[in-house]
Amino acid sequence: MSVDYSLKALGEGITLCEIADNKFKSFTVAVKLILPFDNDKAPLYSLALDVIASCSKAYPERDDLSLALTELYSASLNSAVGMIGNNFTATLTLNCLCDDYTIGKERISEAACDILLDNLFEPYLEDGKLSSKYLEQCRADMLDDIDSVINNKRRYAAVKAKKYIYCGEAAAFSQFDQRDTVASCTSEDITKAYYEMLRNAEYLITVVGGRLDESIKEKIAGRILSYDRTPIAVGSYIAPSPLKAEVCRASEEAELNQCKLIMAYKTEDYNELASKLLVTMFGTTPFSKLFVNVREKLSLCYYCDSVLADRRNTLIVNSGLDEKDLALAEKQIGLQLDALAKGDFTDDELENAKLYLADAYLSNYDSKYDIAAWYLYQFICGTQDSPTEKGEKIKALTREDIMNEAQKYKLDTVFVLKPGKGGESDA
Repeated sequence: MSVDYSLKALGEGITLCEIADNKFKSFTVAVKLILPFDNDKAPLYSLALDVIASCSKAYPERDDLSLALTELYSASLNSAVGMIGNNFTATLTLNCLCDDYTIGKERISEAACDILLDNLFEPYLEDGKLSSKYLEQCRADMLDDIDSVINNKRRYAAVKAKKYIYCGEAAAFSQFDQRDTVASCTSEDITKAYYEMLRNAEYLITVVGGRLDESIKEKIAGRILSYDRTPIAVGSYIAPSPLKAEVCRASEEAELNQCKLIMAYKTEDYNELASKLLVTMFGTTPFSKLFVNVREKLSLCYYCDSVLADRRNTLIVNSGLDEKDLALAEKQIGLQLDALAKGDFTDDELENAKLYLADAYLSNYDSKYDIAAWYLYQFICGTQDSPTEKGEKIKALTREDIMNEAQKYKLDTVFVLKPGKGGESDA
């Protein structure tokens, strides 16, 4: 696949990541601000980002901003927050058609990038504060999202389980716990948070997709470099979660019909490739141990699958089941991991998992967003493997690699969300 990937340091705490692939007819510019995680400030940063994505000094009304983007061949501007290791991230993302594909080769890319930069650095201010109107709109949206968590029982269980799996760690954070802060913060609060973000963050500028003129990239970099910053060094992007001395067992009640069982296993000696193939064989495919044995043969769960929180060295099993089956399901889930540790799997199972994972890697080439996420992960890990290269490394793994990796994972946490009074349909 023809993808050119490069990283360039532009200044203190500023990195340019370029992922060029001319098969795409549009480009994406994402400006990611990275700061050490702060439990109290995270919801304020989130609200500030949403407000500046809604309006700017040039376009004080959201409708006018939307119209300006629509006239640029339906360009879009979006905001998103997340975490990398123990760091908070706030990202403003522009998506726009490449100039080569406009009618008459109109040059729209520079105007679109100007909108991105203006929203980031020239917000609409009322008496020196971010827009109170859009604060209220963004606050309402955020509160709706927070409140919706409790209606999605699988999501709610995951939020609750994280408190025990990552107790005392930044990963335990959820906006569900910050409802009061979101509900009560003022324009002054989010304006202060906004300026702190711009001043203290490290910046990762990602340009992905079709051709974007070098002059525009230089303009984006120059605008960021010209801002008066005192960046705070962020911590490692890799934040392994320590294995507990004793298994943590916890349960809570909620209004639901079936139990949600979440089990977390952790390792103190993590091998990325072996763990990713292990979790594929364990519980991410229709031919995995959990699906074939726990869900299908034994009919213990309505669903049973596993995911890898790999930057935290944690393997998590999610299942929905009847309360009477809890003990047996927990035992059988453990036995499936033991089977992999003992080499109780066929050569076909191993090869099918390799092909499944390698093909999944290759699918990242199909989307600008997927290939950007892929290389963000490489940036985080300090590697530069392409999806093709990583797939070849997966194919080279052996039976012994899987056995050794499975043996290293130890049970850390068992969390159960149980039916309380007035059970209702589960999501």
